[in-house]
Amino acid sequence: MALEENSLEDRLIKISTRDSNKSLMVNPDKIYIFPVPKTTFQFLENIWQSFANKMVSLVDFNDDPIFNFSIFEVIDQEEMKIVATATHFKLKEIAERRKIPGIEEYIKKSRPIHLADPRNESARFIRKSIIDFNKGLRPEVIFINLKQEEIHPEKKVLLSETMNHAIGIPLFVNENPIGILWGITKDPIPEDKIRPLTLQLYSLFDVIEFVVAKEMESGNDHYIAQKNIEKADTVSNSRNLFYTTTKDQKEPVTSIIFKSHQYNIEYRMDASFIIPTTDGYAVSLKSFTPEKLNNTGKNLLLIPGFFCRRSVMDKLAKELALKYGYRVFLMDMRGRSRQTMPKHGKKEGWTVDNYIQDDFPEVLRWIRWHYPSERTVVLGHSMGGMIPRFYVSSYEKIKELKEEFNLPKPEEYIAGIVSITSPNYISLKSNFIGLDTLKRGFSMLPHKMISDMILSMASFSMQATIQTIDLKKFFKLILNLHSSLRSFSYNIGTKVLTIKDFVGYKEITPPEWYFLMEDVFCEESVSVIMQFFQSQISNERSFWSNDGRINYTENFLNNFNMPIYSVIGTVDKIVPEESLTELKDLKSENKVVTYYEQGHLGIIFHGETVRKICKGIDEWIQGLK
Repeated sequence: MALEENSLEDRLIKISTRDSNKSLMVNPDKIYIFPVPKTTFQFLENIWQSFANKMVSLVDFNDDPIFNFSIFEVIDQEEMKIVATATHFKLKEIAERRKIPGIEEYIKKSRPIHLADPRNESARFIRKSIIDFNKGLRPEVIFINLKQEEIHPEKKVLLSETMNHAIGIPLFVNENPIGILWGITKDPIPEDKIRPLTLQLYSLFDVIEFVVAKEMESGNDHYIAQKNIEKADTVSNSRNLFYTTTKDQKEPVTSIIFKSHQYNIEYRMDASFIIPTTDGYAVSLKSFTPEKLNNTGKNLLLIPGFFCRRSVMDKLAKELALKYGYRVFLMDMRGRSRQTMPKHGKKEGWTVDNYIQDDFPEVLRWIRWHYPSERTVVLGHSMGGMIPRFYVSSYEKIKELKEEFNLPKPEEYIAGIVSITSPNYISLKSNFIGLDTLKRGFSMLPHKMISDMILSMASFSMQATIQTIDLKKFFKLILNLHSSLRSFSYNIGTKVLTIKDFVGYKEITPPEWYFLMEDVFCEESVSVIMQFFQSQISNERSFWSNDGRINYTENFLNNFNMPIYSVIGTVDKIVPEESLTELKDLKSENKVVTYYEQGHLGIIFHGETVRKICKGIDEWIQGLK
């Protein structure tokens, strides 16, 4: 049963000149459904799992998951059959590349249903959607009570006790139907959430149609199509897409104008601005610009942390841009994408010093060049907060050592710094016995032995032979070091940190976990790992430059006097609260320290926490000069 309240305005794709007199319209039951073209079907086979993954990952405006289960029915010659399924609670296992027997068994149990079968309700919805599509309308969103309405016997036997309500949207590619995407819930969708969900499904309809057609035309890149579908923003609807030029780069920038359903405003996203730095590397920026900017005269620059791409900051960025009216830039540091890697020649690794001394100041210059009358508030998470703090407090030393006397002066370019769960030095919180012994043990090991252990985890999976390291392998080493130190013959117990501690898993839903594993976590340079590792095992409570000439921690505690807004997670095991007590002693007159009961990444993923943090940041910025 299709929901009558689906708004025609919401469904309108374009003004149609093909509408006809109702008395002449053909009977939907007589509509012939063509088979999906062979080339399209072959392409879909490689990506239709992403349809189900995305459907089951949808959340409402309060960040609550909408569906428990999702299936995709494809048109296969003269039949419709279930070819992809996903469950909410299994997304974490998908992200970790584990086998999920339930999905395969489900598909095996399902039987194809002929399009001509009068009980095939999916075929009936497809026929109706063909008529709507010819009128310039998106298909109606379908709402079915699975326990009360007639369901084909082949589908009825597949339903569990928790599968009570189905919500579907027919999908099209190149103006031809390809099937129906279903989301299934235990409870009915509340009345006040029906229209927001409908708008999300229309956005997903547009994304799938556009991405599949584009990638089929441009080179059949299945991976790109899958990623673009799974990370699509469905709480906004794209209005216009352009490829724009900038005066300082050859590659065009993708500029998309969106209408946000959640914030009810239009905004523009621009990606990617490529800014060359040193040794052939570059950084990449994307920006969110709301239709109306606030009057603070401040731009925001958001910097992600260790092992993370800029996507991890999207929730913060959109809240600050769309609710509070800031122009927000999000930064991908060197090595995070092909665009930020050297195109030719030998590709050396990079260090945290490159982030602090090379990449960050170039971005400050770029923003000032484009917006000369505005100053920047830098907002960093974890390592992303270390970068601006250490640049500001070690500025004179960096200028002296680099012999570069035109480095951007912090007080001229930066209005203030927001630091979210950012350490002054590395001190992973540990519940296991023997951490002090572990540190003493490593202090006795030759530097090369430590380096060799880390290099054993290195991979060469980026563009060329640049040594990077995998996140999970890194945590396995740094948090289970006893396997490599048996000669010290002590028991450090079994309570060690895990990757769940890193993400703050209690505060992250399975769809978000999937998003992290698939799109956010990236590889990292071995030299960066070495700096963090040395800080962790050091007894000096300091973070040093790679060459040992700058003690960033000491400079930060002694020299920093800029406005700073610090956010601390009270259950953060990566940057524990007790390691940040020095923040209250900084010389800055405009300093704020706030606390939230969140883990390291959960603090920027938990919706309510993000909203509270952004409200506090806005109030603080309003008081800056």
